[in-house]
Amino acid sequence: MRSVMSRLLLDREKPVKMQIYHWLKERIIYGEFAPGMILEKNELAHQLNVSPTPLREALILLKHDNFIDMVPNLHTRVKLIEVKRVEENAFIRAALEGAVVEQLALSGISKTVEKACQKLIDSQLGAFDKQDYASVFRFDLEFHHRLVDQLALDSLWDNLYANRAHLDRARQCSPVNVAGIRRSIEQHQQLLQLIVSGQVQPARELIKAHVWSVFDDLKQIAPEYLSRDH
Repeated sequence: MRSVMSRLLLDREKPVKMQIYHWLKERIIYGEFAPGMILEKNELAHQLNVSPTPLREALILLKHDNFIDMVPNLHTRVKLIEVKRVEENAFIRAALEGAVVEQLALSGISKTVEKACQKLIDSQLGAFDKQDYASVFRFDLEFHHRLVDQLALDSLWDNLYANRAHLDRARQCSPVNVAGIRRSIEQHQQLLQLIVSGQVQPARELIKAHVWSVFDDLKQIAPEYLSRDH
């Protein structure tokens, strides 16, 4: 599943390396820079109209996050999708979001949040009907973000978002799983209903199944994109 990414428009009043980092990371997650692809640094610097220094700093950050391999004086390559790392991300995300939905089912959510989440589900369905899967994914992110924000814990979403990056990459680099996408939207609807009705354990079990469904996508990814060593 791939989406067309916009060109990077640099804001020179903000740290350039972080803008480059996020731009490159999104391209890797969305599969535009495919697993195993060689990144030509000179070509990238020319395309982005930046000097080698901020680009190199951004690439170092991506290496730290396990998205690329850098071999000095040889090449910079997008890493293959590591099955064990996806499994680790799934475990962490299921634990964190399980705690989120459990707390929300216990404490309840505001009508404002409930309506916002329902609107996002409806938007997902509309995008799905148009086969606009990139928008489906964007609304998916917003749905989960909205639930997390209800808890008013400032760094929680940042941690969750960081620990779903390799999961999202696995989904985006797999062929479009229409049945899986539809099931995911249905699970959002069920999850919202379980939270509103205060059903703690069913909500937690559902979010676990929702997260671990990534392995249905992994089965469809081209073998040359995968690494089972970690």
